[in-house]
Amino acid sequence: MCGRETAFDEASAMVKSNCSVKKQAMPSMKIPLLLLFLVFWSSAGGAQQIDPHALYERACSGCHAAHAGEFVFEVLENRENDLVSRMSHRPVSAVLETGHGGLSAAEVDVLVDLFSDISRSGRLFFRKCRICHVSAKVLARRKLVIRDGRLIGRYSDQIVSQYLMNHGRLNADEIPTMVEVLTRQITTKAETQD
Repeated sequence: MCGRETAFDEASAMVKSNCSVKKQAMPSMKIPLLLLFLVFWSSAGGAQQIDPHALYERACSGCHAAHAGEFVFEVLENRENDLVSRMSHRPVSAVLETGHGGLSAAEVDVLVDLFSDISRSGRLFFRKCRICHVSAKVLARRKLVIRDGRLIGRYSDQIVSQYLMNHGRLNADEIPTMVEVLTRQITTKAETQD
């Protein structure tokens, strides 16, 4: 349950309680407030962002690699700043835009951005972190938060960029890339996803 159903059920109960037993007319002030609530409630779903990892797992992982990172480095290659299929030599954007996966235009854009971001990271998480951590998505979304514009440990309050100076076998020039990778996992998380 995403929370909107609960709020809707509460509003519905309020309407029923005001219109039941004595068959009283609902006070005129409650109708505009209820309508305002319903408009807000129904429009809130459209404003949510698309979680790129959840989208990949839903639309792609049934036929392709379980994780987007594996897919990018096993199936795609970077040619002239465009990700192309190693087999067909077509840009991944063109493959998706022609209907592969049955995605909307917005979903195609989200996946192309995800694949590009993963490609730019140079498989850093896989090479340096995966030995201990399942995935960047799981690590970031369970253990990290963004507070005051900084990526920090959810429970330790340690600033991740400082923590990584002595953790993860990263050299100094890899730390900003890793912070970006982990931050992206949090900032692209849709509110209703985990």
